[in-house]
Amino acid sequence: MKVKIILLLIFIQFVLVSSAYSAEDTGSTIAQMDQAEIIIYGESRRGGLIDRLNELERVLFGRSLPGTLSERQMQLVSFIKTGNADQPSLLFKLGVAEWAVSQSIQPFLPALGRLQKLEQELDDAIQEGRPIAMRVERILSLLFTDIVTQTEIEVSSDKVIRAKILEDIGPGKSRKGDSVKIELMEDFIIDNFLIAPRGSRIVSEIASVTRPGAFGRAGEVRLEFKYLQILGPEEPKVKLADDKKLGGTGEKNIVAAVGSSMIGAALLGPLGLATGLLIRGDSLDVNAETQFYVQQAEGARMSVFPIPASLNRNADQSDRVDADDSDEIIILDNP
Repeated sequence: MKVKIILLLIFIQFVLVSSAYSAEDTGSTIAQMDQAEIIIYGESRRGGLIDRLNELERVLFGRSLPGTLSERQMQLVSFIKTGNADQPSLLFKLGVAEWAVSQSIQPFLPALGRLQKLEQELDDAIQEGRPIAMRVERILSLLFTDIVTQTEIEVSSDKVIRAKILEDIGPGKSRKGDSVKIELMEDFIIDNFLIAPRGSRIVSEIASVTRPGAFGRAGEVRLEFKYLQILGPEEPKVKLADDKKLGGTGEKNIVAAVGSSMIGAALLGPLGLATGLLIRGDSLDVNAETQFYVQQAEGARMSVFPIPASLNRNADQSDRVDADDSDEIIILDNP
């Protein structure tokens, strides 16, 4: 009963708040639908727009939302991605639940897959047929005494966080426009506020590829960081961390797993703002598990999760870089 009441309140809040959005805020009608389905299912669906909308509302809420086609879609975007002052988004809540259970999140899975994985871990059974909104609230009620909330804080650009590439990239296998899977290797926490859990995605893509050419011309792959996917709807830009921020350990920014054929890495970006990596060489790959350090490109205000005392496993991580796994990495100098 408690979960049903919470679900009803969430439903009403999103209906009321979403009326303040204009269609211009969320893109075209079809693009909105595609985006929502990709987040929930991992792919866009076929069929008429109204049928697709009805089905997604049924999966999320167990019923249709009121309003025009455009208003209903904006309500979906608000519920799934944006949230509001009273209710965090579905993605925010899923991330918090995953972090509470396994200390990391699974942003490369669709939301439905993430939810099913949580249910399997907690109940050893998937709650098929029930609305996603109700299933998420049920999980949160099992994990937290109080309702999960978000707050906004100002986050400086000083924090240094380790990240790693999850797939091989190189001139022979990468193409311009390819997305590249990169994740955080540690929690992004400031003053007991969780901004982005371990496993959070750094949205990145291949900006350009140059094949090795005649007369010794080296091949190049330019990897561009777009933004960090945090719990909230904000999309802070990130850059390679300044070597001076690495805690005085003498570590360089780029580190690669043993056996990697990576033979060179340099900063990419205007005026020293390292918004990506430039990998250069005649024949090279950057192997999966290659690691590096990032920080925000600039300070920003973000929606974050106030960590309750029961989950306060760690104090705020300092900018010190731990020398863990030092026997399994090779330090590479930036050319």
